[in-house]
Amino acid sequence: MILVTGATGHIGKELIPLLLETGQSIRVLVRDERKAAHLDPCIERAIGDLNDPESLASAMRGVNKVFLVTFETQQDVNVIDAAKRAGIQHIVKLSTLEATEHKIKVGKWHYEREELIRASGLDWTFLRPGMFMSNSIDWWSESIKRQGSVFFPGGKKGKVAPVDSRDVAKVAALALTQPGHSGQAYELTGSELFTIGEMVQVISSALGKPIQYTDIPPIAAKLFMLKSGMDKALVNVLMEMLASLRRNEGPL
Repeated sequence: MILVTGATGHIGKELIPLLLETGQSIRVLVRDERKAAHLDPCIERAIGDLNDPESLASAMRGVNKVFLVTFETQQDVNVIDAAKRAGIQHIVKLSTLEATEHKIKVGKWHYEREELIRASGLDWTFLRPGMFMSNSIDWWSESIKRQGSVFFPGGKKGKVAPVDSRDVAKVAALALTQPGHSGQAYELTGSELFTIGEMVQVISSALGKPIQYTDIPPIAAKLFMLKSGMDKALVNVLMEMLASLRRNEGPL
């Protein structure tokens, strides 16, 4: 039995069909059962929360592997404790490419969580993707629809190699179902490097319509995020990542 957290996220929704194709028994951890209503009836639902240790104990009963997506370190602590009690054999953890060098804050956060899992005695595999291609939909779709423009503080020289969520899910499925991946950290990127302006032009060509990229000042982006109610600490982390991108010195 494989327990999938983040089942409705960018990776989880692509991972579940791949696991079903291999005949795996699957259980998903969701806070709201309605969000899992569209899933195949053969998939077990566990109602719980990564912040609730008691619900994790129930969700992990009979499970031998976990696909783990967390948002704060205490969630990893809770999962590790529950996993050890339940006799879990293997955790496949979604991390980030920034964890490889762990120089900036987001990389340090993820590396710290990786270290907790390493020290747990459990088998592990870490997936370290770069920027998701799907982020461009979340970030830019509305301004493209309404204004034919992308407003983003990505600079003009910094490059990234965006990765498709489906490719990350394929690696996760292999790590969860095939031997030989324990103790491995996989850096996952796309095959091509793009500036943000070049990414916008690719989208423009795909849509068959002109799209203008405007490199907005980072401070404008920061003020917008704060005014929209985003957590100040998270905003500061994002600004550090953007500064690294603009200098073209972040991971690819």
